[in-house]
Amino acid sequence: MPEPGEQVGHYRIDAPLGRGGEATVFEGRDAADGRRVVLKFLEPSQLGDVAAFERMRREVAIGRSLDHPGVPRLLEAHEDARPPYLVLAYAPGRSLREILQGEGPLPVSRALAIAASLADVVAYCHAHHVYHRDLKPENIVVGVDGRVTIIDFGIALLDGAPRVTWRGFSGLIGTPEYMTPEQIRGERGGPETDVYAAGVILYEMLAGRPPFQSPNPLATMYQHLNLRPEPLDRLRHDVPRPVAAIAARALRRRPHERFPDGSALLEALRAPERVDTGVLEQPDPPLASPMREGLMRHPFVLLGLVGLGTAILVLLAEALLRH
Repeated sequence: MPEPGEQVGHYRIDAPLGRGGEATVFEGRDAADGRRVVLKFLEPSQLGDVAAFERMRREVAIGRSLDHPGVPRLLEAHEDARPPYLVLAYAPGRSLREILQGEGPLPVSRALAIAASLADVVAYCHAHHVYHRDLKPENIVVGVDGRVTIIDFGIALLDGAPRVTWRGFSGLIGTPEYMTPEQIRGERGGPETDVYAAGVILYEMLAGRPPFQSPNPLATMYQHLNLRPEPLDRLRHDVPRPVAAIAARALRRRPHERFPDGSALLEALRAPERVDTGVLEQPDPPLASPMREGLMRHPFVLLGLVGLGTAILVLLAEALLRH
């Protein structure tokens, strides 16, 4: 893996920007003209993983299909290099995570402006059949003009692309606070997945915390499936009821009950006064976990597990009596 100070091609590596299970990202500069770029290298440990390489190829295909100021432009793709790497345009600004850590809950007007800019980029991606599936404050850059750039399309889905298998649990779950119920249940996700994550982000910008969080990631995922967040207008008296309704609809557990895509979410954010606030009173029943659903469909498996558990308890009791 290259290090800061080294040169790769005609790019000089300046500083690390982040590291994940599959890729390491650096800020760099074009040695010819000095422009800032982002270099994303596939982790050497992933070189033997066909799925990881396929995800990089999908990211290349997505980068070549999108042309929007809110999506970093793909400048070069070196898929045959060792390790393979991508070169992307640098997005100036601060991450939304930095903003939230430094400023806490945002004024309603600013949160709505950022959310609308985010929805605008998401709407463009959805119109081109691209679903990000990993929206979170770390992947949102807010420029000095307030406009949003979405970064890291590493697990994005291009509609119609074949399913790619994840290696390991950590790659599958992403960040639990921003996961959708359908992702937790092992489903692929689509435009409503990005709508849900955008709702989580809107909620966090106004409440100062995500709607669901716990030190235990499994507990957080349980909350997404079973609990309902406190309405924003109850947490903050300056949050208009229609804005609370936008977040509530985006955060509905069942995808078909949310805004259908980024375009519909953007329309609501631009004209909150037209939003139906009745969603705040509508029930949102919990979702059974995939394991529970499977056991209910196959009761003999459940009986077998109960029998196995009983047998283990009997053996433990006998062992204790012997000692």
